[in-house]
Amino acid sequence: MSETNKQEIENNTLHDEHNWKLYEESANYIHNLNERQASEDDKKDKWMMSIAAGSFGLSFAFIDKIVPIESACYIPLLITAWSCFLGILLVGFIGFTVSALTHLYLAEEEAKNLPLKYEGKEPEYKKRSILFDPNAVLGYVSILLFIGGSLCLILFIAKNLML
Repeated sequence: MSETNKQEIENNTLHDEHNWKLYEESANYIHNLNERQASEDDKKDKWMMSIAAGSFGLSFAFIDKIVPIESACYIPLLITAWSCFLGILLVGFIGFTVSALTHLYLAEEEAKNLPLKYEGKEPEYKKRSILFDPNAVLGYVSILLFIGGSLCLILFIAKNLML
């Protein structure tokens, strides 16, 4: 084997090792990023569900200890508040599933693009709008339900305390 061929093989090997390290680092970074995002989504969903459950408890304590349900007025406000808080719980359960599926989809998309990055080509990402991101939509719905439920519960408590 000539000296030129040996040099060429060594250069290609070094180049491949460097690309492989970049490939591994990129894959690890993406994996860690997806794990952190999933963790943050779970924390947000758990937080909203805890607040909704606590609001249920607050309203039950109010109608049990302060104003009995038999003498309470503006019951539709209480029912609306409960409906909103129940909606938060349902959206939270749906959100857990959607979040897991979304992260699985993103991981698969990234896995498809890693070989392209390794080869030095431009990865192909599908453009996604924040309006059509199911996690964002569910988050906005949860926030709106929380605000609506809280306002209805506060109004129900205030109206009944004024009487």
